[in-house]
Amino acid sequence: MVYFIMPANLPPEYHKAEERFKQAKTLQEKVFALEDLIATVPKHKGTDKLRADLRKRLSQLREEAVRKKKSGKGDLYTVEKQGAAQVALVGFPNAGKSSILAVLTNARPVIADYPVSTVIPLSGMMPYEDISFQMIDLPPIGNESTDGWVSGILRNADVLMLVVDLSEDPDIQAELLIEQLTNWKIPVPKKGERKEGNVYKPVILAANKSDLPDAAERLNILKQEYESLFPVIGISTTRKQGIEELRRAVFENSRIIRVYSKEPGKEPDMETPFVMPEGSTVLDLAEAIHKDFINNLKFACIWGSTKYAGQRVQRDYMLRDRDIVEYRVR
Repeated sequence: MVYFIMPANLPPEYHKAEERFKQAKTLQEKVFALEDLIATVPKHKGTDKLRADLRKRLSQLREEAVRKKKSGKGDLYTVEKQGAAQVALVGFPNAGKSSILAVLTNARPVIADYPVSTVIPLSGMMPYEDISFQMIDLPPIGNESTDGWVSGILRNADVLMLVVDLSEDPDIQAELLIEQLTNWKIPVPKKGERKEGNVYKPVILAANKSDLPDAAERLNILKQEYESLFPVIGISTTRKQGIEELRRAVFENSRIIRVYSKEPGKEPDMETPFVMPEGSTVLDLAEAIHKDFINNLKFACIWGSTKYAGQRVQRDYMLRDRDIVEYRVR
């Protein structure tokens, strides 16, 4: 166990983070707990030695992580995608990211009133009708010890959910979050730019604590400024307000569709949809089902988006959400 010489007058958050570091068992837990510990140390002359010691120890742990990564034993800084799409939560301390994760999924994050309660990526699966989305809670933006790997996860995510606190200047929070994402070269819609096609990563703005006094007025300001760029949804995790609207927004902005297969003469399988990118064709789905379909495919019949049920279509027919597809092969 490593102990550090501590100056006096360290905040309570430091001691809590130090205890988590002492209890960490895996390399991943140690790295993220130490990053959290560094973030709690005040910046002044009296803490210079402590900060240097902590950074040295963090550097050693990261070097060990790199060695393990090169040997194929793991990667601390990626989250393997699961479900229909991956949604990353982005926000400043105490905006309510962890509370949103807890409300939307079966995950049980640490929810606290101190600035950095999330120290490692924590994911949970959010059910929506017959599919699920992977939600990832991350350390808050502006933490110098974690911003590097956090930005990597955000860049890889399918959807970004910006979380702001309606109790304190939510419009400024949103502006700063978008500015930071832009600085990281993550393409997100910005005020003054035209929203065109799929150039930008999908964004949802979740305005938390809508049950507080004056929250409605602040939410209206947010909508006036940003609703032309992406959905702005007022929620309250404590009162469960706006949660279903938030779920629906995740699906509607994920750029995916659900398609169901049907064998000739049989009922369609409506319990296990194929999740495909928007714009997918009959041929794209055939390849996803089985590559042999491509060579043997004669035509397909569609129930759903066509003019009449069971309409015969060509290979390049563009599918829509909830289409049922029956393939005819040679």
